[in-house]
Amino acid sequence: MIVDGHHLDLSGLEIMPGLINAHDHLDFALFPKLGKGPYANATEWAHDIYRPNEDPVRRHLQVPKELRLIWGGLRNLLAGVTTVSHHDPWHPVFEQDFPVRVIREYGWAHSLEFTADMKSAFDATPPGAPFLIHLGEGTDESAAQEIFRLEEIGALTDRTVLIHAVGLTEEGWRRVRKAGAAMIWCPRSNLFTLGRTVEVDPDIPRALGTDSPITAAGDLLDELRFVRENFHADLRSLVGAQARRVLRLPERPEDWIAAAAFGEPPELVVVGGEIRLISPRLAHGVVADGFWPLQIEGRPPVLVRTNTRELLAKTRTFLNGSSVCLGGRTVGQVPDLPSRI
Repeated sequence: MIVDGHHLDLSGLEIMPGLINAHDHLDFALFPKLGKGPYANATEWAHDIYRPNEDPVRRHLQVPKELRLIWGGLRNLLAGVTTVSHHDPWHPVFEQDFPVRVIREYGWAHSLEFTADMKSAFDATPPGAPFLIHLGEGTDESAAQEIFRLEEIGALTDRTVLIHAVGLTEEGWRRVRKAGAAMIWCPRSNLFTLGRTVEVDPDIPRALGTDSPITAAGDLLDELRFVRENFHADLRSLVGAQARRVLRLPERPEDWIAAAAFGEPPELVVVGGEIRLISPRLAHGVVADGFWPLQIEGRPPVLVRTNTRELLAKTRTFLNGSSVCLGGRTVGQVPDLPSRI
């Protein structure tokens, strides 16, 4: 097969659409897990772990946000993600050969607790785009009431996408169904911070997200594996067709991956028709300059279009020589790459 101008032998691999990670905080990709749950709600967790003058938070915040965002992109790329929804404002680094596609058309609010003017945030959402909000992230009465507060503001519609929604009552879910709203499910993060998650409801559109390594180590492959082992759910739809519906995304046939099987680390990731990740086996004797090696603990080595040697050196400088971990996995030393594989 000719891919991005290279003739590659993809026999023995399954070719499938790139995965969609519906919820991530890309700038926290290098952080370790923080907190000792379960907590009654996300606000309680946030107040417990936010200690910017103490390590490890202090140390990791020294790494410039731009570098941390790139690592977040690589964390997704390694899992076969071609599109990710970043829960924060758009950042210029996403336009500079970023490892994966980052959704740009959306409205968002962090949460009712941390967003001062929710109505303005909702009204600023581009026409036809989803409005994303952390909501019901708790198991107490305040979390249960958030859906009714959102409805009163006029921000619960068929464009609303609730992230987490663990604390909703039966009546709360009835309001969600009536509005035609959707949700994003982050089960490992929910269980770590709150001690429980939501059940699968076929009547409510749902996509799968990783949240950040602060509450769920690993990446989207780890999330898929966890769901497979603990729930009955259509895994491919959660990171494919259903995710596109929830996030109102077009089909992108130019974004695809090749792997031994669904849920396995990819040997090839193509975004917009361009190779962004390739295994050394596929690249041997084919791929020339422009790729750099990357290996993280427990995963096979790959080649990516990001200059990982330079990225790792810069990051270590800000971490004062400490090891770099991506989603909780140690990043290995990146050697110089020969001019041709």
